[in-house]
Amino acid sequence: MINQKWLTTFLKLAEIGHFTQTAEQLFMTQPGVSQHVQKLEQQLNVQLIQRFGKRFELTDAGIQLQQYGEQLLKQQEQLLSDIQLDSPYVGDCRFACSGSLAMWLYPHFIDYQIQHPQLSVSVEAAPNKRIIDQVINNDIDIGIVTQFVSNPELEVNPIGDDNLCLIVPAKFQGKDMSFEQLTSLGLISHPDAMHYLQQLISSNYSDEQASAIPTASYVNQLNQILLPVAKGLGFTVLPEFAVNSFNQPDLISVANLKHQVKEPLYMIRKKFRPLPKRYDWFIATTTSLVNQ
Repeated sequence: MINQKWLTTFLKLAEIGHFTQTAEQLFMTQPGVSQHVQKLEQQLNVQLIQRFGKRFELTDAGIQLQQYGEQLLKQQEQLLSDIQLDSPYVGDCRFACSGSLAMWLYPHFIDYQIQHPQLSVSVEAAPNKRIIDQVINNDIDIGIVTQFVSNPELEVNPIGDDNLCLIVPAKFQGKDMSFEQLTSLGLISHPDAMHYLQQLISSNYSDEQASAIPTASYVNQLNQILLPVAKGLGFTVLPEFAVNSFNQPDLISVANLKHQVKEPLYMIRKKFRPLPKRYDWFIATTTSLVNQ
């Protein structure tokens, strides 16, 4: 590592071009300035200045070091400015949540970023466990999960509920779906389908079992799950946020349920890690959108 004190002296000397004036500005003696330059040359094992009389010229190595040092000082000044300025419109904003919630939130986040181009927004779709690990490891700053987390490192706040919807082809709009009809249609399955379906079946169809319903198709891309439903190939179960994000709403219908099934949503963050002001809008907007 280059000795910062010696480098500072060298840069000032290179800027002023005079040993005595450099010493005066740095509140040093002229021999002290010379000593710093000599020690820097010894550390780098290269000659930095060529003396002639009371004057000097920078060597090629000296010119390179001056350029490097000036750039380093600019970077340090920028860093000091950045860390002292807690702007609500500058910096990285890192989130993780379920895929359905990401589809709902991300367009709003991007619209806000367009208004404030110095913000950089990243949203990762992930399961609960990965989100929790990412927050703990400081890979993201805010996560939204569907289970309460008991961890002394985390601050956990309920922000609303995630409604589970039974989505059927549009021709069934306004109709109560029997278990037999669901079995006849078949399930458009996806990674969370059985988890969601079991909750919905147990709350609305007494002793029937989700495993009794055949799978009509499977897809693991969230934005593709409702396409086969729209074409009449089956039904599926998804959070309401995913339904609201579908671009062909006239081709699907959300079936009536006797008992609405909800999953709670919790916003998690590091308990002892203060968040910068740029997160305030995202926290408020996420809470508002979840509760629409």
